[in-house]
Amino acid sequence: MTDDLAPVSVVIAAYNAEKTLGAAVASALGQGVRPAQVIVVDDGSQDGTASVAASFPEVLLVKQDNQGPSAARNTGIANVTQPWVAFLDADDVWLPDKMTRQLAASARHPSAVLLAGDWVRTFDESRAAESTTRTAATGETLMGYGDVLVLNRFQTSTVLVRTEVLRTCGGFDPALDGAEDWDMWLRCAAQGDIVKLDTPLVIYRDEPTGYSKNLVRLYDRMLVMLDRERRDTPLSKAAFARVLTWHHLRFAVAFAQARQPDQARRAVRELRSAGLTRYVPAATVTYLAPFLGGRVVRRLRRPRGI
Repeated sequence: MTDDLAPVSVVIAAYNAEKTLGAAVASALGQGVRPAQVIVVDDGSQDGTASVAASFPEVLLVKQDNQGPSAARNTGIANVTQPWVAFLDADDVWLPDKMTRQLAASARHPSAVLLAGDWVRTFDESRAAESTTRTAATGETLMGYGDVLVLNRFQTSTVLVRTEVLRTCGGFDPALDGAEDWDMWLRCAAQGDIVKLDTPLVIYRDEPTGYSKNLVRLYDRMLVMLDRERRDTPLSKAAFARVLTWHHLRFAVAFAQARQPDQARRAVRELRSAGLTRYVPAATVTYLAPFLGGRVVRRLRRPRGI
């Protein structure tokens, strides 16, 4: 590795991504501090994804049968040669200074095991890039296990994580596809400090067919994940119960907003059957009300077209 290369392996899981993969790879290779390794895992694509990846001589292309995002990322991790791993979804784009900002933050926080950042949701990359040039970094937020348990705060393409931590955690869990990233960040949080840069690092292409858009699947996977966490959580029983109550409440609201009343009622039934009714007032005041209020404020502040 030469001095101008960052000690970072980029893992891009790609499935039928021929239309967007080129821009994703170009954004990784075009960083101010270029990553030492870029890996594209073609997860059984039926289109020209592999050809697009192969058109970049710097890219290591790994092909496998279709197994889903967790398995694809795990295959990428198995081929990593660098001490840091940065994830990039095949339909997202990094802003040019992502690597520079995160590596500088890692130097300021040598105990950090994971660094992430904000992102911009848009289908118009030029407008997103323009908006982020007007957004100065507002600082850094140190987070721990409890913060990540309350909410999955990291879009995967913003994450830079130590390779040894990923391997200690055992990789992504394919059984949780839809919530696999949240599960991973929780396990990483148990290994050390987490730093979030309070500035956009990624242009996130908000696809309506993405894994995270299936609310029922996400809710089901979350319940499995939280049941696991309940057994080993460092939080008190009451504190964990408040967080669990909040998750049932927020999904009840999300289902109602998505016009899925049966699922909204199901979330309420799950809350009651888990014996969490008494925690509703505290969970509402502590988590639900601030969350909904924050969403309103963000929408009001969002520039037109972004």
